[in-house]
Amino acid sequence: MPTPLFADVALKLPLSKTYQYAVPKKMLSQACVGRICRVPLRNTRANGCIVSLGSKKKCPFPKPIHKILTPDFSVPPPLMDLAHWISDYYFCSLGEALSCVSFIGFNDCKKRLEKWVRLRDPSRFKTPESLDSLSSRQSETVRYFLLNHLEEIKLNPLLKCLNLSRSVIQNLIKKNILELFDVALFRKDGYEEHLVASSPLPLNEFQKSAFEPIKSAVSKRIYKTFLLNGITGSGKTEIYLQALDLVIKNGSQGIVLVPEIALTPQTLERFRSRFGDKIGVYHSQLTLGQKYDLWHRIKQGETQCLVGARSALFAPFPRLGLIVVDEEHESTYKQNETPRYHARDVAVMRARCENAVVILGSATPSLESFYNAQIGKFTLLTLPERIEKAPLPTVRLIDMTAEIAHKKTTGIFSRELLGAVQKRLENREQVILFLNRRGFANFLMCPSCRKAVECEHCSVTMTYHSVGNRLVCHYCGEMKAAFKTCPYCGYENLMQLGIGTQRLEQELSEKFPAARILRMDSDSLGSRKVFLQKWKAITAGEVDILFGTQILAKGFDLAPVTLVGVISADHSLFLPDFRSAERTFSLLTQVAGRAGRGNIPGEVIIQTFLPKHYSIVDALSQDYNVFANRELKNRKALRFPPYFRLISVLFTGKNPKIVPERIRRFSNLLRVFRNQLRLKNVSVLGPASSPISKIGDQYRYRLLVRGEKMSQMRCLIQMGLDKYHSLKLKHPCRITIDVDPTDLL
Repeated sequence: MPTPLFADVALKLPLSKTYQYAVPKKMLSQACVGRICRVPLRNTRANGCIVSLGSKKKCPFPKPIHKILTPDFSVPPPLMDLAHWISDYYFCSLGEALSCVSFIGFNDCKKRLEKWVRLRDPSRFKTPESLDSLSSRQSETVRYFLLNHLEEIKLNPLLKCLNLSRSVIQNLIKKNILELFDVALFRKDGYEEHLVASSPLPLNEFQKSAFEPIKSAVSKRIYKTFLLNGITGSGKTEIYLQALDLVIKNGSQGIVLVPEIALTPQTLERFRSRFGDKIGVYHSQLTLGQKYDLWHRIKQGETQCLVGARSALFAPFPRLGLIVVDEEHESTYKQNETPRYHARDVAVMRARCENAVVILGSATPSLESFYNAQIGKFTLLTLPERIEKAPLPTVRLIDMTAEIAHKKTTGIFSRELLGAVQKRLENREQVILFLNRRGFANFLMCPSCRKAVECEHCSVTMTYHSVGNRLVCHYCGEMKAAFKTCPYCGYENLMQLGIGTQRLEQELSEKFPAARILRMDSDSLGSRKVFLQKWKAITAGEVDILFGTQILAKGFDLAPVTLVGVISADHSLFLPDFRSAERTFSLLTQVAGRAGRGNIPGEVIIQTFLPKHYSIVDALSQDYNVFANRELKNRKALRFPPYFRLISVLFTGKNPKIVPERIRRFSNLLRVFRNQLRLKNVSVLGPASSPISKIGDQYRYRLLVRGEKMSQMRCLIQMGLDKYHSLKLKHPCRITIDVDPTDLL
């Protein structure tokens, strides 16, 4: 009798342990570490990943594994190790981490098969008499093969072309004249275009200085992280391309991350024009079948680089040599659901484990990365000039307070911005206008009782959308028809306060009726196909004024754009977050960098009500070092990142009395354990109600753990969680742990 085999399986559930299952005899050849399987769990079934195998029984009656899913797929060992690290570092279960790093998740995938038919032996039918034994429809089918010199053809086109029934084919198969077989069909990614091949461009002196240390590290195949700080238009992408070329020639593979799916077409176009079909694309909008087929191309060595959003980081390349994180400062690299990992930090960890090179590129690096470069963890490389020494755009600041006070404007545009837009339209140049607010108006307000219309489920005002004449909560998604009268006092004339992209679209249509206008925000983009259509219109020169939200600030390279207008630069400054100044500076600098990338000098006009705020003043000069050094001094004085680390603990629940009581109890446990462990450099801040105190009928209270050593902070929180859960309190609250949080709202 063979020795029985048992498997420890990690499930995609918030469970701190794995479960043991018996491996049936018929699955012994398929069961291995990294395999995805379906197992019984109480009265249902759940999917998980095998994390270990052994002959020792850990429980009296282990249930058998129900099914091995996608039998030819498994999570490779390096990604298994990375999942263990993610689970420990980001306070999630091993199953949740494994589901995240698995290229196809915990799903059952199959090849897409297509039926073909083949003529077994054409030499049998050299004479007309050889067809006499066949019926007229059968002989017609064989003649079609012979006359068109075909040996095989797809079944459905053959049936359609000859208007055949399947019985004709079946009878020919029975007579051994035709053979039916399956062909695996590759599901394309939808980005296929005939691109003009490009060649490496000559590097200027600054690019050469930046590329040499990257080239050295790639050639030696050693781990190293480079922070490539290059101003907008300085040629960072060409360095990425030439580094990847070196990696592929050395027999290794690369990953290129972009912060938004919307940026994928432009980046993919550049890389595929240089490397062709060796470049794949991966992001959350691909179908499961497309991901599965892409995995096969990686396994067969056909795809050697992946371009995509943060999930592309987990591509199962056997010899990973390079990871590029473009626009590394972007907050979209942080996942806002379990596991709450940051792609930049996980990229560094994966590269360290696999001896790969990391390039973090940005014109406005995150202060964490800039600080890591200062203390020697990263190697700083700078590109201080645009390609071919093209000048940076001139930047003008418009004080909207003065404009309104002196009655120079009554709308959302200053006279200077309107005039500049008109001039560009006359010269047939493109304009980008930036407004980081969706909808038509920020909210509806009653002038009688002076109350704004709030969401019933969240402690935020609802945004008015003119499309559909509705109110939308941008947090829980609640939608309702716009009120004609005040829901609180019955007053009839509600005021629309604030401006959003829909109102901007209306104003532009009224002021520039002949202009071709295109809006880009999450409301107008919809599916990936819609974005691809809009992107083709932009690159084809079919758009005069392109406007939208922060998606426009994330790396678009459009040479015809000579004017960028920022409608309101102040929005993010009013958020109660210690990163608000950094986000404002980065956003303004990035969106300003979209202007003047061609032969015509660019101009940027920034409208603001806070013209003296240092983040706006520094964005005016576009000097990152001045802003970074100033902001680092503020962070050090406040004991915030990057000098100190943070872990956010959020309690949520439906009872407004229980939630604050439970988080206070938890914070007291943390303080007791901190004193017992004598962690003098660790602070417990709070708890307090979150700035947005309710979302989706869930009340929210937060505390922060702050310290210099993450290991001490994580140990403290784990002790607190273990003790808190051991109390087995009634009416439990949901606890969300966020390590290195980027959003404290």
